[in-house]
Amino acid sequence: MNLKQSVSFALVFVVAACGPQRQPQEPAKNTGAPVLPEPSAPPAVTNDQTPVQQKPTATIDPKSTEAALDMLRGFVDLLNRGKFDEAYMLLGPAAPPRTDFDRQFSRYSDLKISVGSAGDQEGAAGSIYLSVPLTVTGALKGERTSRSATAILRRVNDVPGSTEAQRHWHIERVDWGSGA
Repeated sequence: MNLKQSVSFALVFVVAACGPQRQPQEPAKNTGAPVLPEPSAPPAVTNDQTPVQQKPTATIDPKSTEAALDMLRGFVDLLNRGKFDEAYMLLGPAAPPRTDFDRQFSRYSDLKISVGSAGDQEGAAGSIYLSVPLTVTGALKGERTSRSATAILRRVNDVPGSTEAQRHWHIERVDWGSGA
């Protein structure tokens, strides 16, 4: 590019720059739209919920009456739900034959067993026994019936030669009272 061309180019540029300046247009105002506030920082997130406090689970002494009743309630719950196989497994070594056990409970429709208050623990020959009354209700041959029974629970004391399983409560037997 020679000097003449450079000066001509510069003049064109200067003249163009001196022309009328364009001002940016203001946005059209919409008077029907609601006026929104300027955005601000998002609100702080708060957790108004109190965390769920779980009750500490107290350890139950496995030798206690409470432990025996917990085991018996589990047995009764299984019977009430018709889970005779699982309930039978909670019986101790003196359990009746399976057919006798099934006959005692499966003949009821609408079986409901409730657990009464436990008596005192009694000791004999290295074992501890606990008697707990039961009430068995349901329908036999279409008739409502109720009968009483006593669950005899047993555990072996901490004697030499006893096994861990023997030292836990189990259902020794169920003694049937009067009734159907």
